[in-house]
Amino acid sequence: MTTNDIGTSLYIATAHPATNDTTGFRALTWVRVNGIVSVGALGITHAGIDIPDLGSGVETQVKGMGRGQDTTITIRAVATDTGQGNLKTAAEDAEGVLSIKVVKGSGTGGAVATGDPIEYAQGIVHSWVRLERSATSYEGFSAVFHANQATILDTEPA
Repeated sequence: MTTNDIGTSLYIATAHPATNDTTGFRALTWVRVNGIVSVGALGITHAGIDIPDLGSGVETQVKGMGRGQDTTITIRAVATDTGQGNLKTAAEDAEGVLSIKVVKGSGTGGAVATGDPIEYAQGIVHSWVRLERSATSYEGFSAVFHANQATILDTEPA
């Protein structure tokens, strides 16, 4: 059954895991970012290498280098939110080191519960931009997360 993404939470850590696996990510210290509006798709995309064959007249393709995808994270301002402050600081930092944890909570009000699906990614965050000011907008910001390793799927531990 297809469902919506209501109940999704974002957590960040301003460090990378020692290993790009569930053990490494679970060892990080996570801070929730409140006011999440959207998190774009996470992952690695690959180049395609075209190999022409003049004799057969057919060009085949092989999988090339992988590259992390740029993912826009949009946030509604929540005054004095530690997670939002940490995200802004990391995005404005010269290195921008960041790991993210996206989890869809199944508990009351979207609270995270044991067994809920998690998506982890590590990379950098950059390009903090305040949202436009207009008669039809709200106060908030966006930042771009760029994955530098494959996304890891997990479930919330007990």
